[in-house]
Amino acid sequence: MSEKRYTKREGFKISSIPLTYKHAIPVSKTEKFWKGLAEGKIYATRCKICGSLYFPPQVDCANCRSADVEWLEVPEEGVLVTFTKVYARPQGYEEFDPYIIAIVEAGDVRVMGWVMNINDETKLKIGSKVKIQPVYIEKHDKYIIGFYV
Repeated sequence: MSEKRYTKREGFKISSIPLTYKHAIPVSKTEKFWKGLAEGKIYATRCKICGSLYFPPQVDCANCRSADVEWLEVPEEGVLVTFTKVYARPQGYEEFDPYIIAIVEAGDVRVMGWVMNINDETKLKIGSKVKIQPVYIEKHDKYIIGFYV
């Protein structure tokens, strides 16, 4: 088992200001993606004009500016490309234990998500096969992309 290493910072400090910013984000153009997560499916988009592939999905191509895209279901399996353990958790995730996020190549698309079944990064190997699926986080009433090695 690896030993956790934390660096204690000494010296002058200033207090941080609590930051809370909550607003509704319009997602009508990407509704298929959000509804797909609840149905157990993960979608990407591909521009029909230039072939650019997007995950998370975009309905307006950043490459050629076309709005002519097709929806593609992301394969349920992929290969681990890279990962990192998150210790400095962002606002809203402070109560989570440190967690691992990763990028997985699934077919032609690279997907970012959380490694769900391993919390010791020394147990992960680049090139490992990974199962990909949406995971519901009750506290936030949202889905995330989950990876299972």
